[in-house]
Amino acid sequence: MLEAQDVKYEEFKIISQDGSNAVDAYSGKFRVTSFNYYETILSPYITGNVVIVSTIDAAKSTEDNQQRSGSLYNFLPLSAGCVITAKIRAGVGNETNLLDFSTDPFKRLYVTDVSILDKSSTSETITLKFISRIGWLNETTRITKHYKGKITDSVQKILTEVLTIDKNKIDLDPSANSYSFTGMNKRPFDILFMLAKATVPSSVSNPGYFIYETKSKFHYVSADKLLKQQRYGNEYNYNGAVQSSVELKNSSNNFKVLSLTTTKDQSLLSQIRSGVYATKNIFFNPSNLQFKEIDISVVNDPKFSSIAKKPKFPGILASDFNAGKRYHRVQTAILDVGADEANLGINNSPELYYAAGTTRYNVMFSQSHLISVPCNLDLEAGRKIKMNVESTSTNKEQGVDERQSGEYIIKSLCHHFEPNKSVTSIVLIRDSYGLHFTKNS
Repeated sequence: MLEAQDVKYEEFKIISQDGSNAVDAYSGKFRVTSFNYYETILSPYITGNVVIVSTIDAAKSTEDNQQRSGSLYNFLPLSAGCVITAKIRAGVGNETNLLDFSTDPFKRLYVTDVSILDKSSTSETITLKFISRIGWLNETTRITKHYKGKITDSVQKILTEVLTIDKNKIDLDPSANSYSFTGMNKRPFDILFMLAKATVPSSVSNPGYFIYETKSKFHYVSADKLLKQQRYGNEYNYNGAVQSSVELKNSSNNFKVLSLTTTKDQSLLSQIRSGVYATKNIFFNPSNLQFKEIDISVVNDPKFSSIAKKPKFPGILASDFNAGKRYHRVQTAILDVGADEANLGINNSPELYYAAGTTRYNVMFSQSHLISVPCNLDLEAGRKIKMNVESTSTNKEQGVDERQSGEYIIKSLCHHFEPNKSVTSIVLIRDSYGLHFTKNS
């Protein structure tokens, strides 16, 4: 028996496009039967969907002089652009068990799609898909200004001035490199994704950033910051058995893994083809017509951040390396010389990030597991947690499975709410290899 599974909607309102009309779940005219909330380090905004069932007199039209009531779909009216304000209390957690999109005007959910699943003479069942406010703003905004200086300084200007995000709600990992660029009438996130691949953190030399939104902040952070962060206080345990909380006389079931599926562990050929183990990167400088090569190979380099134990690469690859075969993938790029001003300086040289960026991202997703746990609203995408997996052995005294157990990064999560049940589904990832740089001119 698991604890704290009831779901309480302390607020759930749907507001019309123009803000002139609204309906509240507490009126009893509609009820929420399912609510799914998604975060992922691969998406710059929050998404989700909700299923509601409404009666035939769920809303009053503000345009009807007789103030008659009718269906939610027709009389609110319910359409793309409507706003959802929600305050949901559910699950377990040490910090807060509240999902709040009600008080802060910036933290509201915007409907993007409306679908009628079922309709009768007395009720209708409707599915609404939604995104967070910055997801909506991104689609209606274009960047035209010119930016230069440290990349993260430019990123902060875009987030605060263009997307109007409060500076205190931004988690920004400072960059070491600078870049001069223009908006080119692109959407903000198109620019930010371009910058993320070209950003090197100031603390380490390993490039690669992630852009994503969680319920607490907007994040523009390096892979290394995710790996080095302090992990969540409670450890999750998977042993395939659930014991009554009354019998246990504690809350250990709240942090039990209900199900575990390994979605990615080892795929040698795809890793070789994507350049995880070794790449050759060739750069052409148009100002002096010279080429420079940067080779990257996988070794147990302690300087490279890794969340998991770093195993040795396969012996067959070691033999190739010893035989002189130093790369499996070739990448080429032309240096951006004198693009901004009348000089021959290189604008954010890709030597700093292009060579290692692909490998950094690929290594980050070396292992992947899908787990389900009792709903925990403390958890967010990008957070580090520890999972202990029971050893597949008759001798349980030897401890947990050392290969699967350990620290992971939450790649994505879904908080799923039903009237009497709540659960959090999580995709966990971790890397397992280090990188070593060698330059050949």
